Amino acid sequence: MMKKVIVIVGPTGVGKTKLSIELAKHYNTEIISGDSVQVYRELNIGSGKIKEDEKENIKHHLIDILDVSDEYSVYDFQKNGRKLIDEISLSNKIPIICGGTGLYIKALLFDYQFKTDKRTDEFSSLTNAELYSRLKELNDKELPDINNRKKLLRHLEIYTSGEVKLSKDVPLYDALVIGLTMDRDVLYERINLRVDNMIKDGLIDEVKILYDKGINSKATLSIGYKELYRYFRGEVSIDVAIDNIKKNSRHFAKRQYTWFNNQMNVNWIDVLKEDPIEKSIKLIDMFLKKQ
Repeated sequence: MMKKVIVIVGPTGVGKTKLSIELAKHYNTEIISGDSVQVYRELNIGSGKIKEDEKENIKHHLIDILDVSDEYSVYDFQKNGRKLIDEISLSNKIPIICGGTGLYIKALLFDYQFKTDKRTDEFSSLTNAELYSRLKELNDKELPDINNRKKLLRHLEIYTSGEVKLSKDVPLYDALVIGLTMDRDVLYERINLRVDNMIKDGLIDEVKILYDKGINSKATLSIGYKELYRYFRGEVSIDVAIDNIKKNSRHFAKRQYTWFNNQMNVNWIDVLKEDPIEKSIKLIDMFLKKQ
């Protein structure tokens, strides 16, 4: 019998973290972060990382496990996540996976197999058309513009600097996927406000520390960091940088919706129309009763 897991997905700023904590308390379990940025210790405000006093004594995994200069791939997440699912399940608990990095979560739940013996520098001799074709073969649903070579190589890096294949979408776990959604205009307003609050909380200082250290890693290409790096390099004004964080966050939220709708069987809950905690508990209770 496959192990059962609960998965909470949705766009940035929709309320996934709060729901995951309430469900973890209700079912006496632990949370595995499904976020590709919150693994880094020094990326706190910009990643929307949960604060220690917000965890409400719920054990969280795969948060603050790496230095910002370290490399971390979907393969690493898959390996770590599956080990945690096994450990939590052995304690007779149902793991909760919560996050918005769709590829990471799907690679964890399904039979994605990786070859980790290649690096992206081995692709340097390929043309843009060949890079684009390779990404299509790898099922990249967010294909960059074929003329943007940097992004084409960046996407290959996401795929563990090697190759990824999906074996007939075969699930490895019995997963209930709950997705949070809301009216798009309301979400975008929340995202804009969220960015404003990040600025008030010290995001600029957080990024300046990384910039002054000369850190230019994959992690600093994340939204909230790459835009402020451009400001520190004198390429844009601070107002433009902040506007770009908001714009890129909104675009990212739209891509997240598209990805989860196309890639996973999601039970969507409109948080403006239904109580997400009450509805989730009903869904989970039915799920746990199912043989």
